[in-house]
Amino acid sequence: MKKIKIPKRFKLFATTYNVVFDNEQMNELGYYGLCSYSEAKITLSTTKGKTPLSDDRIKDTFYHEKVHAILDMMNNELSNNEQFVDTFAKLLRQSDETTEY
Repeated sequence: MKKIKIPKRFKLFATTYNVVFDNEQMNELGYYGLCSYSEAKITLSTTKGKTPLSDDRIKDTFYHEKVHAILDMMNNELSNNEQFVDTFAKLLRQSDETTEY
């Protein structure tokens, strides 16, 4: 797997969210990623069991969890709508990756 660009941290309002990789925890839970509002943390996996995840899957998961973080900060119930979160995350990723300056 080539090196993908996933941030180590980012801010929402005055809160710093840390981004960590923990394959063991995520595999135990059966998730690719998890956003914890109370810990201001996004945890990601690079594997499903022993199978490596693609760079695209990891990036999609990061953006998905980042959208959860944003909506949770807004106290918005849409954070519970996985279809909305997934669609918003894919649009946000595309916007970021196709931005020209």
